[in-house]
Amino acid sequence: MGIARTGLLAGFCLLAAAGGAQAGQHVVWPELIVHLHGAGHAYLVDPKTDKVAADLKTGKGATLGSTTPDGRKLYVSTAAKGESSVIVIDLAKREIIKRLTTGPRPKHPQVSPDGKRVIVNHWGLENCKLKVTFISTATDEVEKVVNLDVGNCEPKGVASMHNGWSTDSRYAFTVDRVDNEFVVIDTKDWSAKSFKLPSKPHYTVPSHDGKEVWVVVEGTGKANPPMAVVFEVGTWKKLAELKMPLTKQACVEGHHGNFTQDGKYFFLLNRCGGENKAGNEVAVFDAHAKKLVADILVGSTGVGHAYNTPDGKYAVITNYGNNVISIIETGSWKLVKDMEIGKGRMGHIAFTKDGKWGYVSNNQDGILYKVNAQKWELVGPVKTGEGKGAGQVLNVWTPVFEELPN
Repeated sequence: MGIARTGLLAGFCLLAAAGGAQAGQHVVWPELIVHLHGAGHAYLVDPKTDKVAADLKTGKGATLGSTTPDGRKLYVSTAAKGESSVIVIDLAKREIIKRLTTGPRPKHPQVSPDGKRVIVNHWGLENCKLKVTFISTATDEVEKVVNLDVGNCEPKGVASMHNGWSTDSRYAFTVDRVDNEFVVIDTKDWSAKSFKLPSKPHYTVPSHDGKEVWVVVEGTGKANPPMAVVFEVGTWKKLAELKMPLTKQACVEGHHGNFTQDGKYFFLLNRCGGENKAGNEVAVFDAHAKKLVADILVGSTGVGHAYNTPDGKYAVITNYGNNVISIIETGSWKLVKDMEIGKGRMGHIAFTKDGKWGYVSNNQDGILYKVNAQKWELVGPVKTGEGKGAGQVLNVWTPVFEELPN
């Protein structure tokens, strides 16, 4: 089906994130799987029983969230039109403890590595400003709002996309899609700097050593392809532009990128936009040499995310096109398997701490599916919500969606 071309809470466990999240950081891995649904639900699933332990009413478009490194709280954004809230969930109590108004259509709450702050960007503009809100996790109150000037008060499409942090938690990263800029906010003095990019930015990824940040841009065509633009943290000097090969791709739209668990390689994916999201290319770059090492075509289409397994042996490709996830073996870059799951496009996956099981969301049928992550076999559905709109599946704190603690 695919073509490979190579070139809660009981018993927290304190782990050292030696390579997956960020070196030297400690995180707690909760024994819950959270399934977010855009219809307005957060389903807390107990992986011991595969039953829903709590169904929490969030808000429309509440498909993205981030836990704190200590595993105690989860922040969820409501990105649908007319929404303006970030919901705070106490995972131990399994209840919503706060609703905060942050701005128009909050997109992506991301907790800092030190667990002290949450950055929240917004899909909508407010008074012709791109609003970036910071929440204190100690108080769950808004600590600071940074308003960024934009060049067009009525832009086509959404104003921002995803956030990130430097490994030392000093610099907050976000993107301005109105002006095609990468934005750095220094939390020491709340000053902001912006850097022009070749096309619309989508994702920001800190390197494991903390010295670089890789910004994924979507591209506009073969002459201006999707790429990862690499900046040096602190000086903000541009170090490289790593372009997708675009092998047998009918159209162009870069989506996410992330490092392998050991930080040595970087995945870049071509989703390909439009109604028929047909992109199926996964490019792999050597993070140190800044060179392409593998170009893989998979059975999954509209590819968006390359999720690492906890042991780092595999990357699981989820998508926006069909009902297939693709499993790639890291190092050899071989396509191990294309798995058909459910009746619509796949979205996200979360793993149990031991790496034995994966839980995959299907956006179209809304169901959560359990996968044996050692044999790569479908176990079956886990009854959560139904209907289009299933979103992120998560448990442990991560610096980006796809990288996990070791």
